[in-house]
Order: sequence, then C-alpha cells, then structure tokens
Amino acid sequence: MATKRPAPDSAPTSRPSYKRHRTNNSQSHKPLPANLGSKSFKKAHTVNDLKSNIRSLRRLLTGPKSAALPATVRAEKERALRTAEQDLAREQYAKKRNDIIARWHKIRFFDRQKAERRLKKARKALRDDEDNEELREKVKERENEVNYAMYYPLDQDYVPLFPTRRKKDEEQDATAEQPGGEIERQGDGEMWEVVKRCAEAGTLKDLREGRLKNGEAEDPGEDKTSKSELSHTSHGPSKQKGQQTAEDMDDGEAPEDDSDNESGGDFFE
Repeated sequence: MATKRPAPDSAPTSRPSYKRHRTNNSQSHKPLPANLGSKSFKKAHTVNDLKSNIRSLRRLLTGPKSAALPATVRAEKERALRTAEQDLAREQYAKKRNDIIARWHKIRFFDRQKAERRLKKARKALRDDEDNEELREKVKERENEVNYAMYYPLDQDYVPLFPTRRKKDEEQDATAEQPGGEIERQGDGEMWEVVKRCAEAGTLKDLREGRLKNGEAEDPGEDKTSKSELSHTSHGPSKQKGQQTAEDMDDGEAPEDDSDNESGGDFFE
C-alpha cells in the first residue's frame, strides 16, 4: 500500500507580489493646440476666431500694401475670405436657431398637448354625427392647430396658440376647460395660413426647418448658405419622408417627432 506524501513544513501564506512599473508617459504625448488645452473646451473655430480671421483678410486685401499682392495670392485670399464669411454666417445662424429652440421648447410642447386633446375631442364628436359638416370643418381646424405647434419654423420666435394667463385668470382657464367651453385659439394668423397651405402641399417639414419663405420655396438664386448647409434639400411637393401630419394621427396616437438634431431642443429636433 502506497504511503501518503508528507505535507511540506512551510507553505507560502500569500501569492508573490508583482510590482507595477509605471512609466512616465507625459513626455510621449504631443502638445495640444492652444485652443484645446487641458482646461479648455473651446471649439476649433469659434465665432470670435472667424471674425478675427475675416478682419485680417480684409485689411490685407484693402490695405496700403494690397496693390503689391500677386494675382495668385490675391485670388487665394479672396477665396479664403469668402469661405470664412460663409462659416461665420453658418455659426451665427446655428447659434440663433438653437437659442430660439431652447426659449420656446416648453411652450410649444404645451401647445401641442392642448391641440392634440382638442383634436381627439373633435374627432370623437364627428364619429357620433358623421354627417355634420360643421364638425368636419372643426376637425380640420384642430388638425391645423397640431401642425402649427409641430411645424412652426424653428428659426423664428414662436407665437403661442394658447398663451399662458396670469394667476388671476386661472379660474377663467379652468372654466374654459369644462364641457361646453373651449380655450380661445390665438397664434400668428399669417403663419396659420402658411401651415395650412404647407399641409396641403406636403411641405411641412421644409417649413419647420426654415427652407420655405411664406410657405413657398426660396429663390434658388438667393444666398442661403447658412441654412442650406445645415439642413437637407427638399425633394418635391409630395409628403416628405418622415413627415407625419395631424391628419395621419389616430385618436390615441401622437405624431412621431423627427430627431435630426441638432440643437438641444429634443422635442422638436
């Protein structure tokens, strides 16, 4: 019979430790650009940088030494100036647009909720009396209210459909919400008609993105670099891809939001 091997007198109490060798990588990294330092979050091209570049190029092209510039150098600097001016216009337009979206985001959201409730109520009344032409027209009006709140141009200050009243008028608002009473619609009358025309033409998304002027396509010859490069081009008068109007809604369904954004206005972007 085999005998057991005797246990060792001393067993290691712990695993051998391995020291980590830290290397100093501070010298291996390339230095960051001046505008991207460790405590800086500036963009590569800020508005101030672009303005400074434009001023420098203009001084070079119109200064006392401009006559001595070779033709090739002048052409190159003029091209650089045009590019810088376009970049500046684009940055300024984007900033203005984002500011407007952030300012009116909450009001547009509440307007849309109210409009959807009114539309649902009008459709329910029409189902109970399908031959009533007055109710049919009312449904169309409620659909346009939803489209107004959804597709009002994002680069323009929004005019509320249902402005919030002060505390002293809250009782009147509560009364208006009761059966038999409705909140009076306000808003921009001219934009109301524009939204209606765009809904019929299927160009609501273009209106929302600022690609239309008074409900019609902008003049192709007009310089709209800042807008055209921020948004996609339109592909005709038929309903655009991703565009859902109030008319497409079921009673329990809310229109889907496009999210191509941009801007921090999550609800409309």
